[in-house]
Amino acid sequence: MRLGRKSREQQEHSLGFTLLEVLLTLALLGGAGFVLAVKLPLDFPARQLDLSAAELLTDLRDTRQAAMAENTWYCVRFFPVERTYRILREGAKVKEVPLQEGVAFVQTLPQLIINARGNPTEGMTISLINRRGQVRKVIIAPVNGRIREE
Repeated sequence: MRLGRKSREQQEHSLGFTLLEVLLTLALLGGAGFVLAVKLPLDFPARQLDLSAAELLTDLRDTRQAAMAENTWYCVRFFPVERTYRILREGAKVKEVPLQEGVAFVQTLPQLIINARGNPTEGMTISLINRRGQVRKVIIAPVNGRIREE
């Protein structure tokens, strides 16, 4: 018999895993699962609401800047039934954006017009709601055109 080689009898008896190997594997998988559970967001409706509000806020600010840079007027139309909004430049569609799944408009005026100076024709509050009833508001100030989220 040579050193380093197992006999045929020893090979037949060592076909399984040791208890230590199984426990170590379970401990590693449990630790990895715990880390993933802590890191992954579990509140998806709130996350979808935050994403929709942030995207709307960014689009409105970009539209305001574009109106001032191009010296023209823009219109943002809201479609609560379709859960989308459209950005129009002098009446021509520039962009159509759907809201995240489970997010809808609540009591929103049908459109927002931003003139060439970046000021809205009127102030408004755009409210978004998710399935859990959580609400985020995007507020457009009528005088200076400031756009903020609440």
